[in-house]
Amino acid sequence: MILKPINDIIIYSEKAEPVLGVFASEKWLSVYGDKLQLVGIYKDEHQLIGGFYFLKTKKYGFTFVKLPPYTPNCGLFFVSESKNKSSSNNFSKEIMNDICNYFSELKSSLTILAFPSNIIDFQPFIWDKYKVIPNYTYRINLKNSIEHIKGNFDSKHRNVINKAIKEEVVVAENSLSKEELFNFFKSSLKTAGANVYEQELKNIFFSFSDKSNSFALVANKGNEFLGAVFCVFDKNICYYLLGSVKKSAGIQGVNNLLIQKSIEKAIELGCNTFDFEGSMLKGVEKFFRGFGPELVPYYTINKATLPLEILLKYKKREIF
Repeated sequence: MILKPINDIIIYSEKAEPVLGVFASEKWLSVYGDKLQLVGIYKDEHQLIGGFYFLKTKKYGFTFVKLPPYTPNCGLFFVSESKNKSSSNNFSKEIMNDICNYFSELKSSLTILAFPSNIIDFQPFIWDKYKVIPNYTYRINLKNSIEHIKGNFDSKHRNVINKAIKEEVVVAENSLSKEELFNFFKSSLKTAGANVYEQELKNIFFSFSDKSNSFALVANKGNEFLGAVFCVFDKNICYYLLGSVKKSAGIQGVNNLLIQKSIEKAIELGCNTFDFEGSMLKGVEKFFRGFGPELVPYYTINKATLPLEILLKYKKREIF
């Protein structure tokens, strides 16, 4: 197996997008410009059979390997032609071992990467002293009817949704401009104390977003703006990427209603799954859990140089 950089997004995307969907599309990857590092997995010098991506940055004299912001995982995919289970296992193990060696040879001060949920063999990383940590997202099967899906909602969710509707909260699609959406979510992220990554966020709305890959739903009461959600999608999965409400409005159920309408929109688009795109914050997890989704694990790998690891044990004990 040969691992080497790919300098052309199109080459990676043409192979990866049919497997991974929207987060491997040319438009999404272009959000990050030349900061994104694409790596191809080649069976020989020319046969591309897989790949992955990451960002490599420097700060305070340290080198960091991490995910591109707003992207759920490192986009790892690989295609095995073997039908023999033993051969397939060996093939997968060889690839994961080569990927582990690739990241180790980067000699970064800190590596934190998430992998797609279908990737479960992390023994090479464990053997190389990485911390392998389970994380979780929630997913709803959209092949069920909307009545069945809503029937699995927590009764508190259903009650506040009905209350919001009775208070004449109306949800409309794409009723804000890209500039308005960008400014709203930038402000919401700052208020929540989250990292904004302003340039990437701006690129998502102004360069990536169109009717073929994303939608925004906006809640209003009369002329008063109450909140919005922004989802990205491909032919299989709709991802809840951003969502926030205007808390000063004092109306319950706005966020709940926006999510219900997002699920309905995803069904209308023909998606098979609605993915809440990460559910690790305790309060957020409880809220998402109330929509009756399936809990799905995925894994992160974490490794730091010893002095940095000691520091992170105090700051980020949950991953170190």
